[in-house]
Amino acid sequence: MKTDWSKSHCGVMLCDVERTYELMPEVKPIIQDLIDTGELEFDASEYLVDVKVHMLMPDQFPCIPDWHCDFVPRDENMQLRPDLVTGEKMYLWVSGEPRTEFRNKPDTIDTGTTTWAVFTQADEHRGVKSTIRTWRCFIRLVPKCLVKDRPTGNADKTHRGGLRRHTQVYLDASNFSW
Repeated sequence: MKTDWSKSHCGVMLCDVERTYELMPEVKPIIQDLIDTGELEFDASEYLVDVKVHMLMPDQFPCIPDWHCDFVPRDENMQLRPDLVTGEKMYLWVSGEPRTEFRNKPDTIDTGTTTWAVFTQADEHRGVKSTIRTWRCFIRLVPKCLVKDRPTGNADKTHRGGLRRHTQVYLDASNFSW
């Protein structure tokens, strides 16, 4: 399965599976490959999809480069509430280097053409610095129950369920030069 990610939109933000297929048909075979295994914890209609396409250069990170967890509940003051973490599974696929590094090796689902990491809100992971110039696609399936009414730093939720307007990269400011 070879896709030229440079021709893709920069991604989708928390779309249902069918809407993701409409907006980014190039990801359909990848996601459908996972669904067809029958190993999802819930029906596919119970997931939201995040897709991020990055153009990376050496020394850029595609995501937060420090250890973190995804979709950890927060209180009304945006403070993390790890005591409210539940065990629902999320699924992660990346097209190639740089990979996402997990503190503890996650379970995986190998479909024969794709390999998906299986993780939960409690699984720490981080972005890995790119060492090459590359286009990278990240796909994550998130159970809807982890997103519902979730406080975030972005008060405007209208971006959900549609195309991403941008996809950021992160730099190590201690060794960055222009």
